[in-house]
Amino acid sequence: MGFSTASLGIKMTWMSKYIAAAAPPVIFFALWKLGVFSYHHFECQGNIKNLAPCYAGGFDLLPWLGFGMFWSPILFWLSLPISAFFLIDTGAKHIGSKRGVQ
Repeated sequence: MGFSTASLGIKMTWMSKYIAAAAPPVIFFALWKLGVFSYHHFECQGNIKNLAPCYAGGFDLLPWLGFGMFWSPILFWLSLPISAFFLIDTGAKHIGSKRGVQ
C-alpha cells in the first residue's frame, strides 16, 4: 500500500515539486566537479595503486574523493533520465491542474 502526499497531509508547492525532481542530478554533478577540483587543488596525485594520502587541515580526503570521482558520475548519469521523467510528469500534472483535470 503506497502513501501519497495528500494522505500524509503534506502540501507541496509546484516550485518545490520541480526543485525536488531536478535536485538529484544537480547535486551529483556538483559533487563530481567538487571531487575533481579537490583532487587537483590538494595535489592528490598518483596512480590507482600508489595514491598518496592527501590531507586538508589534517583531514584525509581519500574517501570523499573516491565518492566524488567514482560514484558521483555513475549516480549522475543514472539520476538524469529519472529526474527528466519526474520533471515531465510534474509539468504534465501542473498543466492538468490548471485545466481542472485531476
